[in-house]
Amino acid sequence: MLATMVVLALVITSVIAISPVVDFGDVRRTVLTHDRLDGVPGSGGEGYSYLATSQSGAPVTWACEAIIEVEVNPQGAPEGYAELVASALATVNEASSFTFEVVAETDDRQFFDRPPGPVLLGWASEEEVPDLVGPVAGLGGPSYVSGPGGARSVTGTVVIDTDLPRGWFRGMDEEAVLVHELLHVLGLGHTQESGQLMAARHHGQSELGEGDLAGLAALEAHACGTS
Repeated sequence: MLATMVVLALVITSVIAISPVVDFGDVRRTVLTHDRLDGVPGSGGEGYSYLATSQSGAPVTWACEAIIEVEVNPQGAPEGYAELVASALATVNEASSFTFEVVAETDDRQFFDRPPGPVLLGWASEEEVPDLVGPVAGLGGPSYVSGPGGARSVTGTVVIDTDLPRGWFRGMDEEAVLVHELLHVLGLGHTQESGQLMAARHHGQSELGEGDLAGLAALEAHACGTS
């Protein structure tokens, strides 16, 4: 039964926005026009997909070699959260040319409708964030603006279910959840390949797979104009 619960535990949904001030009501309708467990249908490559694409099919991501500021809200966080966050960010930073950097702790709880600025990372209950209901372990994704030069991410959100380390999720690798959500913030969607960390459902994977790394490389190539 434990193995079954772990398989079901990591159904992670992404949230994105397409206006300077994030309107997640509109975004939710946009995301749900396709399977919420996948990225944009037909996007990406072997083992990865893009969370959002421009009309040309290019992935929406951050500026080339962007330093992405992160503010952490520790309310509801597990013991040792600072080390947990630092380790997850280091994993992503080492695997890509994008750099997440914690700049402050905050009491900000505005997970949605965020203006451009630092990514907000925090923990919440399903009462506070209803989309965390059921087996959803976390939510993550960027917000972006569109202009003549295309679309570019300008902020984002990562919110982890407070039941993850203490409820029926016990035993799941919370760092893997954080890394998964941070890759959503960079612009990767879900993949159907179960061996990847960006798989929609958790099957015990805790490290980045070949598809995950290929997806990060593709995001970098598009961001830096080398694709």
